[in-house]
Amino acid sequence: MRLEGKVAVLSGVGPNMGRATALMYSQEGCKVGLIARNPEHLQSSLKLIEKNGGEGIAITADVTSEKQAKDAVNEINDKFGTVDILYSGAGGFFDPGREFVDVDQNFWNSVISNTLDGPLNLIQNVTPIMTANGGGSVILLTASYSVRQASNAGYAAAKGGVLGFAHNLAKELHKDNIRVNIIEPGLIRTRVGDDGDDTVAESKLDRVGHAVDVAHAAVYFGSDESSWVTGQVLSVDGGVDVQARQL
Repeated sequence: MRLEGKVAVLSGVGPNMGRATALMYSQEGCKVGLIARNPEHLQSSLKLIEKNGGEGIAITADVTSEKQAKDAVNEINDKFGTVDILYSGAGGFFDPGREFVDVDQNFWNSVISNTLDGPLNLIQNVTPIMTANGGGSVILLTASYSVRQASNAGYAAAKGGVLGFAHNLAKELHKDNIRVNIIEPGLIRTRVGDDGDDTVAESKLDRVGHAVDVAHAAVYFGSDESSWVTGQVLSVDGGVDVQARQL
């Protein structure tokens, strides 16, 4: 198993990419600490993981709150004794119909907080644990260039901010043997249900994006296979950004 013996903190584990990643992590031998605001989504994710033989803990928290993020990380660390991987995948605010004139201060503050405050709070609390244990892997999700361009200015600014944030972190955390990498998903049109039915039936580029496509990338960045990889961006979009296909 590619993640045998590791512990991961995952935020944003609703019925899409986060759930698929948490499930695949557990199938690869990783113990998972799940964090989300929606308790129903959390319990569905944990139930699916346990049904497939995995081990995890579910914590209802809003990680844009510094205290709630700290408490959640500490609870996971207390439960499993370490944190090796952070997957920060909170989404939302993709609203292609919102014109710039409609990006008011409330919307702007909300999208910036959701997209950047959460990762900041989680990283500030997991990195001391990782440093004490000799290193780790931080994985941040943003959105592909085409998705950012198809959405609104606030969403694009926040998702673009993740890139700058991650690249700076990759430089600063290098001395602590903490890798920081970024996944840029395209539009993912499938969800992971209670039966774990999000599978890729065909190995071809001309199809919809599946949540497990992103999960495979997250397993690579979380595993020792990427032990000499940091500060990198992996676009998982089926070729949209190179104009080979449409969104």
